[in-house]
Amino acid sequence: MYTNVSNIVDTVILVINTQRESIDKLLHTYVEDSCLNIIKGNRKVIPDSAMPSLEIEPVSATTEWATLRAQRPRYELSLKLSVRNSNEDYGVEYITSIANFISQILTNPLNLQLKIVNEVKWDLNEGLVETYILDSFSDNVSYSASKDGSIRTAEFNWWCVVHETYPDWWHSKYNTGETRFPTIIQPTPRNI
Repeated sequence: MYTNVSNIVDTVILVINTQRESIDKLLHTYVEDSCLNIIKGNRKVIPDSAMPSLEIEPVSATTEWATLRAQRPRYELSLKLSVRNSNEDYGVEYITSIANFISQILTNPLNLQLKIVNEVKWDLNEGLVETYILDSFSDNVSYSASKDGSIRTAEFNWWCVVHETYPDWWHSKYNTGETRFPTIIQPTPRNI
């Protein structure tokens, strides 16, 4: 797992910010003069002046082998949306509408494969190459409210898979034939 998950968080923030105008327009239907504050990392306390807020926190990273020379880590982020609800009649609609809209942005087919911000790797054959997210999705939405219903939250997970190749020096240590193409090591015949 070579990709810096902080750069993945920055990529998600960039994608959400591309739809900032639409998000704020939706927010204005429920609360006038409000704008979404996106926060990198979770906070223990969010002041009223920072609401509505979206906190994005890395949760986990797991990996699997893709080929001899590559792995595909799956990075998971937790997104927590918090809003102050001044009108109880629209409280549930308010939080679910915004959470749904953010989820739609992150699961839009145009946003499933993204270039990761500030993530460039050195490849011996190709020089500096950018790192891309291969696949992503949002799942596990959960909603909650404080006892008096004035603060509502929606929390959901977003995950992505990144294809990471090993540096050329790593796989050239092994006798695999052509260093650019075969993904399966052929057994060497033994003379018995």
